[in-house]
Amino acid sequence: MVEAADLRLFAGHFATGVTVITTRDPNGTLCGLTMNAVSCVSLTPPLFLICVDQKAATLKPLLDSGVFAINILAWDQDKVSTIFATKGEDRFSKVEYDMGLLDVPLIRGALAVAELKVAQHFTAGDHEIVIGEAQSTRVIENAPLLYYRGKYGLLHQT
Repeated sequence: MVEAADLRLFAGHFATGVTVITTRDPNGTLCGLTMNAVSCVSLTPPLFLICVDQKAATLKPLLDSGVFAINILAWDQDKVSTIFATKGEDRFSKVEYDMGLLDVPLIRGALAVAELKVAQHFTAGDHEIVIGEAQSTRVIENAPLLYYRGKYGLLHQT
């Protein structure tokens, strides 16, 4: 069996985009976290999945509210990624955002944003796999923020 440290090293060799998942609890308190475990599941219906650590403070509000946003970060938003990767601080006081159609925060300047309603979720190991159905999307022209082997990077286009 592969040890957790070896799996983390392996997974780190997969270059990914960087996202911030945002939601709110039923009382309206805003929540969010940085993640790269995001994937398109289906175009029809429009489904995306996110994998959330069961210990993440954002998981319960996300499941309780039934709504969330995927904010794909642009190349110049590494500080936003770091803010949402840090525990125990008021993250939303440090970033600019607007409230979306589903009353979830949408990070300004994000490369792309989708608002989703939770369609289903299930446990897999120490994570909860949450599948959401997209209700709205928006994109801007910019370059993506990438993550590879524990560091941020840029896409060099030729």
